[in-house]
Amino acid sequence: MSSMIREFNNIAEFVKSIDEDLNDYRKKLAELLRRLEELRVKVEHERKIKAAFTKLGLAAEAPELKNVVDLKNIKIVMNPTADQELNNLESVVESLNNKITMLTAIKKDLEVLGSLDVEVKLTVVYLEGLPKTLIIKYV
Repeated sequence: MSSMIREFNNIAEFVKSIDEDLNDYRKKLAELLRRLEELRVKVEHERKIKAAFTKLGLAAEAPELKNVVDLKNIKIVMNPTADQELNNLESVVESLNNKITMLTAIKKDLEVLGSLDVEVKLTVVYLEGLPKTLIIKYV
């Protein structure tokens, strides 16, 4: 779990930081979605080939059981199938999309605070790239 503490001179500065984070995440998401589409095409091709082998009476082995090793808290996949790559990439895309949704909601909520005419300094605690605690100090 990654964590970080950042300080901001005002709410507008914090909102600007959220905008920058959102832009970065959206760029990453666009790249991942492109890769995801390429993998989906690859998976579909593999399925068609396997279906053709099945029609010929040939059985395709399931390498998923043989190429995964659990090492304490991490799973090692050696020579992954397209399906395995696709599943992993889909979970990354879902996680990134959730981050974007959460940051967008936080930004929307902060706009109410930003409209107040009060000078404050902010200390923000981030967990996994998302603001989790906002400490407001009056100047």
